[in-house]
Amino acid sequence: MSSHTDPTDAEQREDRLQALIDSSPLALVEFGLDTRIRLWNPAAERIFGWPREEILGREGLPMAPDHKRAESEDLFARVRDGESINDYETVRRCKDGRLVPVSIAAAPVRDGSGRVVGNLVAYTDITGRKEQEERLQALIDSSPVALVEFDQDTRIRLWNPAAERIFGWTREEILGRTGFPMAHTAKREESEDLFTRVLAGESINDFESARQRKDGRLVPVSIAAAPVRDAAGRYVGNLVAYTDITERKEQEAEVHRLNVELHARLEELAASRARIVTAGDVERRRLERNLHDGAQQRIVALALSLRVALTKLDKDPATARSLLADAGEELSLALDELRELARGLHPAVLTDRGLRAAVEALAGRAPIAVELAEIPEERLPAPVEAAAYYLIAEALTNVAKYAAATTVCVRVVAADGSVTVEVTDDGVGGADPAGGSGLRGLADRVEALGGSLAVHSPPGDGTSLRGTLPLP
Repeated sequence: MSSHTDPTDAEQREDRLQALIDSSPLALVEFGLDTRIRLWNPAAERIFGWPREEILGREGLPMAPDHKRAESEDLFARVRDGESINDYETVRRCKDGRLVPVSIAAAPVRDGSGRVVGNLVAYTDITGRKEQEERLQALIDSSPVALVEFDQDTRIRLWNPAAERIFGWTREEILGRTGFPMAHTAKREESEDLFTRVLAGESINDFESARQRKDGRLVPVSIAAAPVRDAAGRYVGNLVAYTDITERKEQEAEVHRLNVELHARLEELAASRARIVTAGDVERRRLERNLHDGAQQRIVALALSLRVALTKLDKDPATARSLLADAGEELSLALDELRELARGLHPAVLTDRGLRAAVEALAGRAPIAVELAEIPEERLPAPVEAAAYYLIAEALTNVAKYAAATTVCVRVVAADGSVTVEVTDDGVGGADPAGGSGLRGLADRVEALGGSLAVHSPPGDGTSLRGTLPLP
């Protein structure tokens, strides 16, 4: 049997090798020890742009851009000395000057005696992957959500600009730190539990909590977290997204405050309505009592006197005339009392001549001196005039009853879409709006028109009552 290799087999092996070189998606380039290029496959031509005829025999590492010249020479020397290079990422220059990102794998070429006679370099075009990485980095950098990646030891290895903005630490300060620096003491156990759950493969969504800034302030956040896996699918860390929900929490607090305030206002409105109903019932009973005890009694007595006078008219004309005269006086008194009652309901002068004339009438009947500092001449809307009138009337009544005052000043000003009524006395002060039905009733009347009533009454220093009524 022949021991030498069949020439046909060797040729077939060479053909297969050449087919592999020509069909490879990797740019395969072989350099001699003098950097002369002696292998250049179609992928190299496609990636770098030089056709085989132009590049074979060239030396001096033509794909190395100027800023990568020293790097290229160092790699060449390392491989020439027998070292193999794998997954070395850098850039190389194309014929048109464009730079292409590549991953380099290189190994020494040996002759039959084992001596290194050149370098075989495989260039993988990683443009697509780099573009994806750049897009991913752009998404990370532009995200409004704080993105933080922890490794298995809680070491921080990703910290985007939103994290810097929300938590205050710069990337240089925080990368490499361990121990959950954003977790304050009260949230330490919670943070460790979340980390453990995610490291075990669980995903977390919409977990609301608070985390600490560099300055110690707490930030309300919504947390989403997922495990990070390596190429083999093992869990090697956590990627956590923190959404600053400060504004939402403030809005929720404001809504809660408004709800509480609305509930209180509704309760006050219900109480006000109840007081108005009660005051109306009391006023009706007062009118009934005054009618029964006053004008009604006089009218009944008048009717009896007229009957008696009628019986005396023929037999005793003098007595009849006397009875008729007395009846006339009783009728006049009954009319006066009815007018007084009507004035208490709604004074005719207010309807006929307006607020100024009605307040002047009040001041004229008051038992103490009343100064009318300012009262508008022009007519105001009827509901506003009525509210202002009764506010002044009740205030003057209270001053006369309780204030021990010598003077009262009344001022009514219509300006800027509202009417302000002020009644100020020099009495003993100490008036409490919550302590009696009079001032409370006035507040109800003013608030029913959308206004407000304020009472300032320090003990010993008089009382100032100020009501504000909006103009419709």
